[in-house]
Amino acid sequence: MFGIAEREIDALVSSVDYTDALGVTATEKDARRACADARAWGFRAVVTLPHFLGVLVEELAGTGILAQIPVGYPAGGVTTRVKCVEAEEGLSRGASDLDMVMDIGAFKGGDYRRVREDIEAVMSVARPFHVPFKVIIEVGVLTDEEKVTAARLVRDCGADFIKTCTGFVPGVLSLRDVSLIRETVGERPRIKASGGIPSIEDAVACMRAGASVVAMRHRLIDQLEKAGRGARSRTAWRWRARRG
Repeated sequence: MFGIAEREIDALVSSVDYTDALGVTATEKDARRACADARAWGFRAVVTLPHFLGVLVEELAGTGILAQIPVGYPAGGVTTRVKCVEAEEGLSRGASDLDMVMDIGAFKGGDYRRVREDIEAVMSVARPFHVPFKVIIEVGVLTDEEKVTAARLVRDCGADFIKTCTGFVPGVLSLRDVSLIRETVGERPRIKASGGIPSIEDAVACMRAGASVVAMRHRLIDQLEKAGRGARSRTAWRWRARRG
């Protein structure tokens, strides 16, 4: 691929949160297929809604690939208590990565204290499990000024990652969004780029702009195969097992 080094593609593949089975019509078969894809290619994580978490835990056991679920999807508007229950139940069942949606409505209304307390409460549930904790700010519905405010708020709460979009709400990620967040918070928290990333080139551009994790679907595999890249298969299993 023109202008992209092999090492950049390798870094991208190992940084992918694979979302092919994250959707309202996804089935158990889809979840198992997504896990097989992740094992073959060596992705970072597989993401499903919580009802398929058991499938992820079973299929990804021993690989080092993370079993990721969302909390408070899709708009973050459930109560803090519900988010805490979702997080605790998921973590107790074996989730090893969490993506929480901040309370978008409260944020848009300027109730930043409520947003902060909501995040901190769920983080307090997650911390004893020592899993990566991401907060989704939904950049597609925010102004640039609001993106800066949200990024600072998440940083000050101590989350591990700022995630850009759920993929369930109108609006998509732009490269400028990643750059703006990185300029705002510096190196921490890290950034998960998500929200309609269409190609390897766009994903690598997001990583160059400061993202360390990228959410992508099956079209990534289609593009890798078209570019002549082969799945890592057993190599990925051994590498992930050592890393884990």
